[in-house]
Amino acid sequence: ALDAAGVKLIAVSIGTPARAQDFMRETGFPAASLFADPDNVCYTRLKLNKDLKNFSQKSTPEALLERWQKDGATDLIEVLKKWKPWIPPKAEQGFQQGGTFAFTGEDVVYAFYDPSTGVHAPDADYFRALGCAPLSAAPAPVPRP
Repeated sequence: ALDAAGVKLIAVSIGTPARAQDFMRETGFPAASLFADPDNVCYTRLKLNKDLKNFSQKSTPEALLERWQKDGATDLIEVLKKWKPWIPPKAEQGFQQGGTFAFTGEDVVYAFYDPSTGVHAPDADYFRALGCAPLSAAPAPVPRP
């Protein structure tokens, strides 16, 4: 859906370039789409949430429960099978939350600031902002004669 719409996916990590290499090796994520931000420059400029209280908000267990009820959290379980504790370059980055942003040129067309661990932007929201059909959308029925 993204390729067909001319959308380029970019991920920025708070980790080091060495950890980015590890991530790509573990996940198959394309090198051209992953950037390391060990000094938190991007995260700071975007004013992403970073606080210990992010881990104690009720939205974290609610998000995990929602995943469990949806499909048994199969995606999370698969990730945890390969999970390794990667320590961020700076101790305070351990409290860093992420976000999802969509740009058309330099214009932000979608912004979501993760409020707590496990809470992420709804796929359908940023897909629509980019002019793509959401992944969860059912395909149109094929007309039958």
